[in-house]
Amino acid sequence: MNATSGNEPHDNTADTDWTALVPEGGERVPELLEQVAASDSALSDLHDLIHFPAPGHRAAPKVVDRLVDIATAEETPPTDRWRPLSLLLELVSAHAEDRFPQHRDLDQWRDEVAWAVSNDAAKVREQYRAWMEEAPDEQHFHRMRNRLAVMEADDGAELLQAELDTYDAVLARVPDLVTLLQGGTNRGGLDRAGEWVSYLLGFLPADAERISSEITGASQVLLAKDLRSAPKAPTSMREIMTQGMDSGEPLPAELFALGQVADPQDVDTTIGLTHQMAGGNLYNSFAASVALVLIHGENTPREGLRRVGRGGGTTVGYEGLFNESWPHCGQRSPQVLGFLALGRAGDRARRLRLDILSGLLKSEEESRALVTGAGLELVLGPRSKGYTVEEHAQADYDEETLKVLWAIAELPASAWEDEEFTETLRAWALPDNAEEYCALVGVEPEPEAEEPQEAAPQQQAPEAPTGLFGRLFGGGR
Repeated sequence: MNATSGNEPHDNTADTDWTALVPEGGERVPELLEQVAASDSALSDLHDLIHFPAPGHRAAPKVVDRLVDIATAEETPPTDRWRPLSLLLELVSAHAEDRFPQHRDLDQWRDEVAWAVSNDAAKVREQYRAWMEEAPDEQHFHRMRNRLAVMEADDGAELLQAELDTYDAVLARVPDLVTLLQGGTNRGGLDRAGEWVSYLLGFLPADAERISSEITGASQVLLAKDLRSAPKAPTSMREIMTQGMDSGEPLPAELFALGQVADPQDVDTTIGLTHQMAGGNLYNSFAASVALVLIHGENTPREGLRRVGRGGGTTVGYEGLFNESWPHCGQRSPQVLGFLALGRAGDRARRLRLDILSGLLKSEEESRALVTGAGLELVLGPRSKGYTVEEHAQADYDEETLKVLWAIAELPASAWEDEEFTETLRAWALPDNAEEYCALVGVEPEPEAEEPQEAAPQQQAPEAPTGLFGRLFGGGR
């Protein structure tokens, strides 16, 4: 199944000094790689050792080829391929919040890493602080803040280099990864490889043309409806058996990936997505609508934006629809990433994002500060604008601004104990105390509920999964 090197595997496990690259636990890496396809614990342990920006992330570029080989190997059961693919996704989507709404400029990224590696660390940190303070929007702010946090480590520049090298290593294996878009065993059932590889490919816009072509080729329905030649009928028993599990319908994850990589000038893909948007599959219709927004931005057809909003009004809502088609990366849920990504349409998606905002603020504790910053930017402008307390006191807020400010006022007391959240409020010169904040925006604070003296015994609910699997499945899938 290896498309780039014939029958030669990319196994450098025995030739790598893992203990030098992974300060604690490096000796375990070869064994964990051997077990990663079949063992949840091996997957979790390997992730903890080499994720970005852990010190062991310097080993990540060396691990990529082995993970791709495992995922694409004929002897790996189709139901196990998701594990190495999910780890690859985590490696290339670190700090996913700074990837949306706009793509990362790969050439600029390369130049920035080269600069960080070749300069004094203190000078680099100072420059990142300046860039963070001057950031024109929340996406750039978080990108600079995340990089500054990495540079606080003694080997920060090495970790930034390893992050880029990991991306390039995965990018080089796209020809092999796209083979997992084909075949019923990769496209059918639970934990299907086609879904996971689509998520992964969506974070590789540098090879956009190839990825877009492969996705439209794998999806028979998308091919047929965008007026290209229909796929050939199976000619062998093996083809019949493998295609029997594949309806030809695009996977929602494929539509996410198309939104990330398709060219706005590719009329065929736009037509294919339009057919999906108008089809009877609720999840594909929503995913195709969002994909059109990502592809066309401020030029998105009005119907695409209307369909996104219509999906939010269904019984499953935005949360359920994004969970079906978007990845859960690190601590960021699919809905949070989708909320950020819709910003690609600018003011045209303003009402959609405001509609999503209040629910996210209440439900997404891990991303509350991030969502708060995006919401304040939406109605007040960037944090670098330099608001003052006096301006807020004298302001005559419009309805949309009040909607955001009041949604923040309704947050529970625990939110006001979160330093990142209160720091975000201070960036816009808003009070970081709940009582003072509510007084400023004209909202009566919610009285604290009194605990009953004798609560009836209740069956304890099972704890939500944590760690890698909590992020991938517990919170959003």
